[in-house]
Amino acid sequence: MASPSSRKPAVEQEQFHTLVNHREFPAPLSAIERDEYDVVIIGAGPAGLFLSSALARLGGHKVLTIDQRIQPTEAGRADGIQPRTVEVLKNMQPLGDDLFSRSSASFERSFWNPTKDGRGIERSRRVQSFPTHLEIEDNCTLGLQQGLIEQGFLRDMEAHGAHATRPWTFKSFKIVESDSDYPVHITLQHAKEQFDRSVRAKYMVGCDGGRSSVRHFLQVHHGFKFDGEWVDTLWGAIDAVVKSDFPDLRKIATIHSKNNGAMYIFPRENSASGKPIVRLYTQVNVVDGVKDKSLAHAARDSVTMKTIIDADKKIIAPYKLEFEEVEWWTAYPIGQRLVSSYSHKNRIFLAGGTVGTRFLGCYACHTHSPKAGQGMNTALMDAHNLSYKLHHVLSGLAKPNLLSTYHTERWKIGKQLIDFDAEYAAIFSGEIPKNRPELAKLSAEELADYFLHVQRRNADFTSGVGVVYADDPLTVSNAKLSKFGLELIKDLKLRAGERLLSAFVTRVSNLQPVRLIHEIQFDAPGAFRLYVFGGAFDSCKRRLRAFSTYLLKPNSFVQRFKPALPKGAKRVLPAAMNTGVTGYEELNPWFNILTIIRNSRFRFNLEDFKDFPGLNSMLYADDEEQGGDKIGDADGDATVGGVHRKYGLDNDGGIVICRPDGYVGIVVPITQAGFIAIDKYFGSILLPTTHETQPKPRL
Repeated sequence: MASPSSRKPAVEQEQFHTLVNHREFPAPLSAIERDEYDVVIIGAGPAGLFLSSALARLGGHKVLTIDQRIQPTEAGRADGIQPRTVEVLKNMQPLGDDLFSRSSASFERSFWNPTKDGRGIERSRRVQSFPTHLEIEDNCTLGLQQGLIEQGFLRDMEAHGAHATRPWTFKSFKIVESDSDYPVHITLQHAKEQFDRSVRAKYMVGCDGGRSSVRHFLQVHHGFKFDGEWVDTLWGAIDAVVKSDFPDLRKIATIHSKNNGAMYIFPRENSASGKPIVRLYTQVNVVDGVKDKSLAHAARDSVTMKTIIDADKKIIAPYKLEFEEVEWWTAYPIGQRLVSSYSHKNRIFLAGGTVGTRFLGCYACHTHSPKAGQGMNTALMDAHNLSYKLHHVLSGLAKPNLLSTYHTERWKIGKQLIDFDAEYAAIFSGEIPKNRPELAKLSAEELADYFLHVQRRNADFTSGVGVVYADDPLTVSNAKLSKFGLELIKDLKLRAGERLLSAFVTRVSNLQPVRLIHEIQFDAPGAFRLYVFGGAFDSCKRRLRAFSTYLLKPNSFVQRFKPALPKGAKRVLPAAMNTGVTGYEELNPWFNILTIIRNSRFRFNLEDFKDFPGLNSMLYADDEEQGGDKIGDADGDATVGGVHRKYGLDNDGGIVICRPDGYVGIVVPITQAGFIAIDKYFGSILLPTTHETQPKPRL
């Protein structure tokens, strides 16, 4: 195992047992085997591995993923998985369940502040991890070391025929417009033997961390900026097995002492020997009530493991804290910086990548503190957003300008993260945020209350479920429906640009209760999802027959946008269609159409919809979600219509179109005007494939 830190004095090696958690990583490739690739990914940290894994699952693309490190992360770095990330990973099974089962789940947060006499600390508040109204499937944060997360992605890549290539690093690129097939010409260098290798690609993605060489090249040669500010405070982080009488050791706990700074406890997975690990984030520049006046950057190299441990013991007093084994430690200053653009000419993209050697929360797109658990999660969602857009363009389904939505959507989220962290990290460290000077007037007690307020106020954002995308070609907000010739559905509760709320339904083919959002996995071909809420059984057939008839017309979206699956893509049918029952086939694999009937599963049958082609391949009963009506005393009659009501489609139903990443794109009524609006929506982002006169897109 790598040394916990290159700055670790030898004497400290004798004071503590060091954990040896062997990671079994799939063997990397060493040689770059091709001259041309569809996508070259620089950096095999969480974001780069997610992107590589996603493209491998979607299938059919030539992808090169390089990393300058000889082997993946073995200790330290990122370790928190937030609820929205969990939702996404559960659509990449078995990866999601594997990571979940190996993690430590924190369902509660506690807040500790100084006692009135200032001699110790006391718990001031306990809250569940995330407010109930957020509609989170797994209302917890998962603690899992980055090495195990990378291991999970590498295994998933291997299962889909992909590997990382090591040790290689990025050197330079140029875009050659005359090369219409592979315009991105990239020079790579072998990190050990120092020889160069040139490749050509359609797209390149920099996921290479806080010291990103791709971002640096864009700064030097293409005018990119990476601006921000630093909070002049110094923190340490340590992963260890400890013994303590502190009662909240296995919960996320925020501790503010009177004279010795702050600490953040984050429970982690068990060690290889079965002992529970914790991550302790520790403020190390406050001693006996006096802040070290040295600049955090300058003081960083003077921090030792003993510095962090001594500070931990003082902050948590009068509780005892004994360190049995240490896996890793580091020291870092806090800063917030954001790159000026996430893309260059829709050919070069930046996404969060591996953290730097010493720093936490350092990514290709942004740097920030790690304590809110946002860095890796935001990076993974960057990769999630970009992956299907690259896939759709490369497959000939989408217009190349779809890629411009990556910057417009994800840069805004990066800006939100930086703005939130600037306030949160400063208050956590006992500082006054530079943009909130009025907070200096608050007493210590008032500032503690305000810190809790900031944490809870931003819970929707920190969980990931509160991310909202603004209007763009993929997202048509309720306010913009008029341009599609529509009025807002009365009582609609869904909002375009938000992720589809989780809800239970019954899969009619086998009468299995399922979560609607997990019925489509993030696999080939990476389809759009259309959730057709038909309404009540007695009145829905007319509406559904009209939509089915429309789908069969040669100018409908399922007929116009139908490229062949990429060569080599291996599609696994969703469980609802993998039944062996004939006569209920889909019309187009690029559009998964799920039909939900507002009735008990025992009051209609699959064959009732035999004559509704396009709408009967994935059929569900809305009789599982709480909040519905009781329509009788038979089994399954207790809560009918819960999802219709939850989404605000209780009357005449509606069609909810979700992007492949699970975000609502547009909601339309089941009417002729609604059908035309769907065609217009897809026509703005997709390429027709049935017209021979349609020019081949330049990728």
